Amino acid sequence: MGGSGVAQPRALRLALFGDGAWAADTLRRLHGGAHRVAVAVLRERPSDGTLGDACARLGVPVLQPANASAPEFLAQLRAYAPELLLSVSYNQILRRTALDCAPLGAVNFHAGTLPFYRGRNVINWAIINGESEIGLTSHYVDEGIDTGDIIIQRSLPIGWTDTYGEVLARVVAALPGLAVDTVHAIADGSATRCRQAHLPGTYFGGREDGDEWLDWSDTSEHLHNKIRAITRPAPGARTMLGASELVIWRAYYDPAWPRYIATPGQVVGRQPGRGVLVKTGDSTLLVQETQGVGEEPGVPAWRIGTRLGVDVVGALRAVQARLSALEQRRP
Repeated sequence: MGGSGVAQPRALRLALFGDGAWAADTLRRLHGGAHRVAVAVLRERPSDGTLGDACARLGVPVLQPANASAPEFLAQLRAYAPELLLSVSYNQILRRTALDCAPLGAVNFHAGTLPFYRGRNVINWAIINGESEIGLTSHYVDEGIDTGDIIIQRSLPIGWTDTYGEVLARVVAALPGLAVDTVHAIADGSATRCRQAHLPGTYFGGREDGDEWLDWSDTSEHLHNKIRAITRPAPGARTMLGASELVIWRAYYDPAWPRYIATPGQVVGRQPGRGVLVKTGDSTLLVQETQGVGEEPGVPAWRIGTRLGVDVVGALRAVQARLSALEQRRP
């Protein structure tokens, strides 16, 4: 008898729902291996052209529905006869009618530790919460959001000074390997299922206008985490310098720094070439890179005593003065 006796996973026909670099990298890894991506389903408004470009180079057909539950789209999807659906940063919920299009169901790849980091913008929230690692999870899709049975869950480190861009790059690099291992496990029948139903779960929402503003009465650790969580390629943390909006791209905090009471938001020290020390609610924060409106990013060198943030008392006095002036103009 020939052969090693080890069963090889059968090749699966896949439909990949996705967006961005991590979906494009996953497509390249899967389509060039034992399996075949029969069709890719793109967001109606993709975040960039990476997945579409990868499909064009590999000759993978593309669907781009406005509604992934529409009967016309589902008929098109069934025509490709996918055995398994994969979701990598797709922005529509796959309803039961879509899940039933593949006999093996659907798998989502989620950059978060389930069940504790369900929802959106999970990388940002993990950094904001000061986590030392982030999960990378493959799970079956059910009719909830990030609630399906877990297949594989891995973790990646988050360092004290790691930024959103650095952690995102780590996740993007690791996800295709997780996808390949997950699909192989499903194909050869070795995939496990760990139910989430018996575990408490937490959801995180998308970014809202105003989330980027800093409150200098917060702790240094919280401010440090927030700034690195929403720095490039995210919009950046915001504060006010006088009457102008200011982006803070980079800052640093050492937990060994002394704690003391003073005016939050005030510059209390300077480190030439490195930045300025700003008083927070409990200690200080070294602000290292900022950008004003219409300016290039740079290292701040403000004088000691400069105030950051909204001057609430000054703003109230200005409103009172304007009201008084209006009152005096009344006949």
